[in-house]
Amino acid sequence: MSAFPSFADFFCTLWSKDPFPWQTMLAERAAAGRWPDAIDLPTASGKTACLDIAVYALAAQASDPNRRNARRIWFVVDRRIVVDEAFERAERIAKALENPTSPAIRAVAERLLDLRGLPRRERPLAVGRLRGGVLCDDRWARIPSQAAIITSTVDQLGSRLLFRGYGHSALAAPIFAGLAGNDSLIFLDEAHCAVPFLQTLRAVQMFRAPKWSEVANHTPFHVIVLSATPPGEDDEEKADVFPASDEERAKALNHEVLQARLTASKRAVLEKAKDEEKLTSRLAEAAENLARSGTLRVGVIVNRVARAAQITETLRSKARGKIPDGKPPAFDVELLTGRIRSVERDTLVGEKLHPLLHSSPKQNPVRPLILVSTQCLEVGADFSFDALVTECASLDALRQRFGRLARLGKPEISNAFIMVAESALNESDPIYGNALRATWEFLWKNDKATIETDEKGKETRSVNFGFEALRTLLPPPEKLHELLAPSPDAPILLPAHLDLLCQTSPLPYPNPDIGVFLHGKGRSTAEVYVAFRCDLDPERSQDWAEIVSICRPVASEMFSIPLYRFRAWLQNDDSADTTGDVEGESEDSEASHSTRGRQPKFLLYCGREKSTVSSNPADIHSNSIVLLPAPRDKEGVAAVRKLGQALCERGFGHQQLDVWELAMQSSGKTPMLRIQRQCLAPWLGVNGCPPLRTLLEVVESGEWMADELREALAVINEWKPDDESTTPLPEWLLKLFGKTASFRVSDIAQLPGGGILLCAKRQNPAADETDYFADEDDAPSEAPEEVPLAGHCAQVAAIAEKLARACVGEPVARIAQAAGHWHDTGKLDPRFQDVLRGGAPGNGSEPLAKSPRKFRSREQANAIREAAGLPDGFRHEMLSAQLAERFCDTPFSIEESKLLLHLIASHHGHARPFAPVCEDDVPSAVNARLSEKTFDLSAEQRRTLIPPHRLDSDVTDRFWALIRRYGWWGLAYHEAILRLADWYASEHPDSVSQKPAQP
Repeated sequence: MSAFPSFADFFCTLWSKDPFPWQTMLAERAAAGRWPDAIDLPTASGKTACLDIAVYALAAQASDPNRRNARRIWFVVDRRIVVDEAFERAERIAKALENPTSPAIRAVAERLLDLRGLPRRERPLAVGRLRGGVLCDDRWARIPSQAAIITSTVDQLGSRLLFRGYGHSALAAPIFAGLAGNDSLIFLDEAHCAVPFLQTLRAVQMFRAPKWSEVANHTPFHVIVLSATPPGEDDEEKADVFPASDEERAKALNHEVLQARLTASKRAVLEKAKDEEKLTSRLAEAAENLARSGTLRVGVIVNRVARAAQITETLRSKARGKIPDGKPPAFDVELLTGRIRSVERDTLVGEKLHPLLHSSPKQNPVRPLILVSTQCLEVGADFSFDALVTECASLDALRQRFGRLARLGKPEISNAFIMVAESALNESDPIYGNALRATWEFLWKNDKATIETDEKGKETRSVNFGFEALRTLLPPPEKLHELLAPSPDAPILLPAHLDLLCQTSPLPYPNPDIGVFLHGKGRSTAEVYVAFRCDLDPERSQDWAEIVSICRPVASEMFSIPLYRFRAWLQNDDSADTTGDVEGESEDSEASHSTRGRQPKFLLYCGREKSTVSSNPADIHSNSIVLLPAPRDKEGVAAVRKLGQALCERGFGHQQLDVWELAMQSSGKTPMLRIQRQCLAPWLGVNGCPPLRTLLEVVESGEWMADELREALAVINEWKPDDESTTPLPEWLLKLFGKTASFRVSDIAQLPGGGILLCAKRQNPAADETDYFADEDDAPSEAPEEVPLAGHCAQVAAIAEKLARACVGEPVARIAQAAGHWHDTGKLDPRFQDVLRGGAPGNGSEPLAKSPRKFRSREQANAIREAAGLPDGFRHEMLSAQLAERFCDTPFSIEESKLLLHLIASHHGHARPFAPVCEDDVPSAVNARLSEKTFDLSAEQRRTLIPPHRLDSDVTDRFWALIRRYGWWGLAYHEAILRLADWYASEHPDSVSQKPAQP
């Protein structure tokens, strides 16, 4: 075997350049499993390369049985938008490893593939992105032995680590807790902005120690702070910081590119405005003057979403001025906030901004560009402006903002403005507290500030915000904390908290508020996900749940917003928006109670069975998914703008606010299209598309034939307007019609209220995989075709054994294998078999594990279940555990048997700690043969079994005994391995031999 490559070889092959000295130094430490606790490096020093280092270090130790480098690499930022550059970097690394073009990359890829422990050698590195508005980017979580990079906000990782999993069913929460709490390396970027979460992470580290469980958890778990100002440690336990000394620091940063960035001069003029209104006006004016003077890239960063929107509107109006229609504006203006939906943000950032603002821009804008933004640009974004206009904030926030100015360094001075309203100096800021005022006074009164007098005799003050120059201005450490954004402490995480948090089925009462563990006491952390749909008829709200269950919410069609702000908007759409764009800000208590008597209806989406329509804002809770009818008039659009939501250039409905189809496409799923009147309204008018009107008439007749639909779609694709008065169909919509013309009749769904849903021919099964994480029904029992129960159980057993062996070792692998054999045996209940067959009796047919996937309404599904005699709430996994307890003759110890039975009972997320109530007064006999095993359990014998939902059934006692034995995250990890093995078998039925084996 050839020698493992050096980090320099790996890095140079990836990026066609040599690493910085600090990157090579850190890689040598990491490859030996000696990660520091903190990495103290300045902005623009290339800290996202820690991802490259972590991947390389993991590969270097992949074959070591005492491996200390983790499979899952987390890059966490306390902002609503995770640094896209980090995610994009991770994707580029993953693609290079998947298609290696050099021996160095191939060697790393092979080591990572060996870690998977599965016969399918594909995807050496998975990547994922978790942020507000992104509800399901979880392919990284499909294989627990998979090497992965996940970029995330504090809320997204923190909620998973604490068994809540924002954006997912509580039943899926233990999977994420198991993955996040084991085999994880967590980079917390700019950790001084996330001190409460850092405190919670350190508590998690402590509770994973051997003294908190009977069986030691040896999987790696390490937290690394990335910050130019790392939070301090207790005196008793000093942090291991890299670089460790001034000499090591000088060596680490000894590179001409880094020195150019660190020594660049960034002259910031300090300016006061009389009040908030004058401040907004002056910020816009300064940006306009810079653009008109020929500055090509101007950044404007402010503290409030509403102010950013107001400045954008003002600048766009100024850019047009008296310029005739049809002529380009004097300069372009774009708005970027954390509220923008992913489907729009990807277009804005990827197609418009990235080519022009990337720190190494490939092209100059054809005219000056002003980007107005909020705090979402502060951390990590690899954008570089030629000039910066910013509202004053705390010193740490300002340093981050100036990291976007002349990011790669320039020989000449880069100009900037720091502005503040005098009124803001008289009160504590909701986000920055007293640090905003203290920072302004520090800058204004600094003896190294430059004081000049202009032609009119007006005195100006300026400060050099270059990294090295600013370091000479900073006060001593004991005074510096006054200039930093307030960071309240998190409550002490106690075992009692964890005992409550690990209960996910059902959720306990009281249910701890995890927000305080993520952002500290006194901070509002609750967020809500919002989407607009034009096919939700305000007069037929009874159809909403069914419509949305057919066209299920997609992550990128939503935007996240503080819960208290959204409630205030529902009550009064003209209420003032004082929110910023950071996670965990103080709540404006006044905003929540203003009312103008509005009572708009909305849908709280929780899956088909549990979604509800309400008009009471109090019914909305943290991380609710809320869908609203898209407005059909200008007044409604104006109200939507009050939420900080920009309008999309592409979309459906009268105001084109509905972007469901576009979001589906952007997520890589098979294209779909609603043929529905309200969706297609913009192109149905007098000047619209006649063939489109014909298609809609055919659909609404209810008597269409497949050939008739195909013919109508073909006419639309060939249609061209006759004259200029006819509105052509946009190119993106024509492409969507072209793709969905390949529909299969079996995939067409009838939409309540009129219309149909067309689905293109599936070409990417991986993208269309069943979303097991999203709902609480028995969707995993559906498949493209019939799956025999014996083969499925054998396959799950083989995969579970391989995954467990790769992740936790031999002792548990044997138990996981047995659990795989037994996990679905409860499906032998003849009534369950009838349901799987759609109500048709089995008549001695081979037992099924899964039946062909078919669309069924709620009423149809309930009718089939009732006709089969299967009681409401029946859980096949509970019967599986009872059968295993009675018939399994594999020799296990008492403790091993407890784990076996719990893994079986919990493999759909229940039994943590209770089983669902199911009154089965007339149970069926189970008389079947499966994999050479005979099951003979009469109805009378079943009636004598203690129902799993009863407290004396051992389900609950078994759960708590195993928590004490394996720890809160250790048990969750064991559960995750079996559940993910089950799903992997469903996705890859040919992955291993399905030869039935003895249970």
